[in-house]
Amino acid sequence: MAGMQVLIIGGGVVGLSTACALGSAGHAVQLVERERTGSRASWVAAGLLTPSTPWRYPPALIDLCRRSEALYPAFVEQLLRHTGHDAQLQTAGMLYPEGVTFSAPLVAEHRARRNALGFEVQALDRVALDALQPGLGHAVSGAAWQPVSSRVRPPRLLAGLRARALQLNVSLLEQCAVESLSRVRGAVSGVRLANGQELGADAVVLAAGAWSGLLAQSVELELPVRPVRGQILLLSGPPGLLGPVINDGDCYLVPRRDGRLLVGSTMEDAGFDAVTTDDALARLRRLATSLLPASAGLPVESSWAGLRPATLDRMPYLGAVPDVPGLVLATGHFRNGILLAPVTAALVTDVLDGREPAVDLSPFACREVDPEASLGLAASS
Repeated sequence: MAGMQVLIIGGGVVGLSTACALGSAGHAVQLVERERTGSRASWVAAGLLTPSTPWRYPPALIDLCRRSEALYPAFVEQLLRHTGHDAQLQTAGMLYPEGVTFSAPLVAEHRARRNALGFEVQALDRVALDALQPGLGHAVSGAAWQPVSSRVRPPRLLAGLRARALQLNVSLLEQCAVESLSRVRGAVSGVRLANGQELGADAVVLAAGAWSGLLAQSVELELPVRPVRGQILLLSGPPGLLGPVINDGDCYLVPRRDGRLLVGSTMEDAGFDAVTTDDALARLRRLATSLLPASAGLPVESSWAGLRPATLDRMPYLGAVPDVPGLVLATGHFRNGILLAPVTAALVTDVLDGREPAVDLSPFACREVDPEASLGLAASS
């Protein structure tokens, strides 16, 4: 139904993308963000549009990733056309090296698993690897090569989404923490802010990332989303030092067009403590040097930590909640928030417009998950 009053909790890439989609569909949208839009997990993301370990994903999630990646060319083109912000969508491939974190047999096994899922990954020996990307570390004996792998630059994407949201008359309430969801006769009717202010809405979209589970408790909804800290380094380097992304499992190197090099990322169970630690950053630096020795001399421009919204089964929560009318979920994207933002925005818009979503949302509904499941997180020191 067009013309609804929709309130979105969360101003990361998912919340902003959803605000733009709903604004374009004719809804009056208000977005509430506890800090500044795009300043948390979305800002520190690497911007990779390829699932890192797709064989660990349920089939429904792999399909969702593919659908969203297919939306990206039009998604970023529209932002560029309307706002002038270039998200720098680039298809430059991804290398999975042998010999540093993973042995050659294990890289071969991962390559076979990716190929079985249709990702088209090739084997390169060291000679072929040097022809493609010279200068890798001596321990690297070869690599798996995925030529069709894309990336965007999250800060530029977020700037474009924010600008587009304002063009569409989305009301951005920044530095406003939501304390709880409000209900009238069982249906969600808006939110209560930490300052005591009440905001009403016909529908509320919960896109609050790692904080979503806490807010869901205010309407007696069990939503097991928890924060997973990721730390990342930004190095200043010359353009052309690295072409493709290097994904070593424990470390990835993501080059930017201007020569900057992202080195990430940790996965830590550290609660809501979004700070960097010397030990983790030093470890990332050592791994980067072993993969690309020329990175050893690059100065550190900055470092960040963000909190990814993790679910135990890696599946996000999407769609309406039958037991809580007026609430729509768009959260729990874990490491795939940037990748899944376009499709999430489209699906939420389908739900609120009363259309049949293009994707079966039942796998992404509230569900029981094995409490013993593990994401293999490192404990915070």
